Amino acid sequence: MSDDWDYFPLRVDDHPASIFVDLGVRKQAPILSHPTMAYLRVLMLKPREDGLSSQDEFEDLIDLEDKVTSKITRDGTCLFVGRNTSSGNRDFYFYASDSTGFETIVREAMRDFPTYSYKTGSRVDRDWQTYFEFLYPSERSMQLIMNRRVREQLEENGDNLNNERQIDHLVLVPSKESQLKFARDIADEGFNINRAPSKPDDNGQYPIEFSRKDSPSEIDNIVLSLFDKVTGLGGAYDGWGCHTAP
Repeated sequence: MSDDWDYFPLRVDDHPASIFVDLGVRKQAPILSHPTMAYLRVLMLKPREDGLSSQDEFEDLIDLEDKVTSKITRDGTCLFVGRNTSSGNRDFYFYASDSTGFETIVREAMRDFPTYSYKTGSRVDRDWQTYFEFLYPSERSMQLIMNRRVREQLEENGDNLNNERQIDHLVLVPSKESQLKFARDIADEGFNINRAPSKPDDNGQYPIEFSRKDSPSEIDNIVLSLFDKVTGLGGAYDGWGCHTAP
């Protein structure tokens, strides 16, 4: 559907899981012409002990995904929106114009992979609940995706992610009181407050710009701690940045 796909880790039924999802289709969803959620569950042959996919099976699973999803979606009646890997299974999720013929299409697509067992199913999901409430990342998971994208951009510019340097952060909070509390809390953790205007911005939010010397390789734990602090005050974490350090 779109070129904006990404993955994130989570737990499904208290087991390690990894979701790979079309983030871009969110702008169009729900697509009323495709009200049926349909899935294909493939039982992996060589899963890891934790139920995730192994390196030994990586190429085979990618080949299966490319060929099978292409056949299922080729006439436009089915849209591939994401997959979940957990508990020894790889589940592919589609939205279809109707469920008629989905199992037949899957059966034909899976003929090239006779060693794999599979299951299919479908249900009416006009609001795309499965996409929004299961496949699409939470705000916290989306932050991890954004962190990874910044790190990848740094690496493309020759960065050594383990090198410490000043990392700048920005949060937005809803009141002067929450601004003062957040600033006090992070100052205790060694952050420098660079800017905290006493008046709100045009959206009624109070920004706080702050920084500390850290390494991008450790940024996830740092950012998630800041994320939890600011959301607990009704605010939002607005991102981080730094210069390249080869």
